[in-house]
Amino acid sequence: MHLSSLNLPTAYWPDYAGNSLLNLMSTLSRELTGPALGHAPLSHPLLDGIGRRRHVAMILIDGLGEAQLDRLGAGGWLHAAPRTVIDSVFPPTTAAAVTTILTGRSPAEHGLIGWHQLHGEEIIAPLPLYVRHPAASPSMPEALAASLYAAPPLFDRLDRSATLLMPDFICDSPCSGHHGGQAARLPYRDFDDAFAQLTARLAQAEPTFQYLYLPQLDTLMHERGPTSVEAAALFAELEAHLVRLAEHASRHDAAIVITADHGFVHAPAEQWIDIDRIAPLAELLIRPLSGETRLAYCHLQPGSIERFMALAQAHVGHACWPVESCRLLEAGVFGPGSPHPELARRCGDVTLIAKPGWNLRDTLPGERRLQLAGVHAGVTAEEIRIPLIVLRPR
Repeated sequence: MHLSSLNLPTAYWPDYAGNSLLNLMSTLSRELTGPALGHAPLSHPLLDGIGRRRHVAMILIDGLGEAQLDRLGAGGWLHAAPRTVIDSVFPPTTAAAVTTILTGRSPAEHGLIGWHQLHGEEIIAPLPLYVRHPAASPSMPEALAASLYAAPPLFDRLDRSATLLMPDFICDSPCSGHHGGQAARLPYRDFDDAFAQLTARLAQAEPTFQYLYLPQLDTLMHERGPTSVEAAALFAELEAHLVRLAEHASRHDAAIVITADHGFVHAPAEQWIDIDRIAPLAELLIRPLSGETRLAYCHLQPGSIERFMALAQAHVGHACWPVESCRLLEAGVFGPGSPHPELARRCGDVTLIAKPGWNLRDTLPGERRLQLAGVHAGVTAEEIRIPLIVLRPR
């Protein structure tokens, strides 16, 4: 099935044939004599021969889409750095995209496709690793991790020593532990600490690969919005650290690859829809929504797909596109490769894909109703297009 057959006007989809995060990881693995991942490389002069450098550092700035770089960094040093524009993965969200970076596998292969997703009979959050539904679940994070994380780590299979620098509150999480594999994981407290550690590691004599994960901008843009003055101030602070790092890296034969996992869009407060408060739709659901507020996977009563599709079009068609989930799978939106055995089940029966400006949610007993100023995971170019910046020694 071709993507055009999905009939989602204005939808923007990742280019897995050679211009996405998936393809970037294939190129980096090849350049660093890692495993052959079976996906097309991302061929660009910025990346040519990067593996010949003594050190390669990959910096992932969570949420810094190309649109955010254009707005927050216009006229600045990072905006003027050598770069191209690539695509994230689908859905453009941290669970899917960062797992692709850490494993070199597509979302179809690794199976992590949303902030919340079906796992067994539970709705879980795969990154912080908790059970959202049912509330009384006895499942423990360690047991969930053992059955949830399936794709092998990538960074510990490169031809050089690899280190992951991660915020101290996630460095030892089950998710970080699995996807770091045998590579060293080092916690950091703040920007100062993170860049001090990375600077020191790039001065080593032996070749290394360094990965620095920076979630701070993403957190702030969720809270304050992608165009807020707070986001601009935080970006300026981050940029100053990057300028100093680039000067140091150039003296130590180190190349720096900077990219993001997704972009952001503004989330107007008046354009949030509570699916659980629309009785005709809620009555057909057999479990809570999973996925994201811009992409909701709906698990339905047997035999109710056609009715749900018609009701969704009637009640929320102005705000989202109802799509049978099997059509998304047939179109390959989650990427190439052998699909995870639970992928189809995790997608549910119908997927509600939010139109620009809209968000979908439900609220379980004991939960606070979610309201964010900035969001992602939809099918706009702003959410999917991300910068790829490569700084090479002079």
